[in-house]
Amino acid sequence: MSKYKIIFPLLISAVMITAAYCQEKPQSNQQTITVSGTVTQTDFAGSTITILTADGQQMVFSVGDNAIITRGTNDIGLMEVKPGHSVTIKYEVLSPGKDVVVSIVDNKPVAHE
Repeated sequence: MSKYKIIFPLLISAVMITAAYCQEKPQSNQQTITVSGTVTQTDFAGSTITILTADGQQMVFSVGDNAIITRGTNDIGLMEVKPGHSVTIKYEVLSPGKDVVVSIVDNKPVAHE
């Protein structure tokens, strides 16, 4: 009887570990949304950007470390996106009031040297 006390818990543990490794990653139900507008404010410390859309809606976005920010074919930092610049932002809504940027395209013309 004592060997069953050892084997049974080991068997249960093996089944649980196997089941954990076989699970699929949960599918993201988040939808990527695209919006364009004019930058009204950037907050580098808070990692946010605020834009005004053509229909007059002010939108605030959280800019995470994984956000891709470009101008033309160049990667740029959030510090280079200034108020008055026209931008196109792709974002995901993580929760009500929490819009997280996937990418920002700064439509300011690239200076040619």
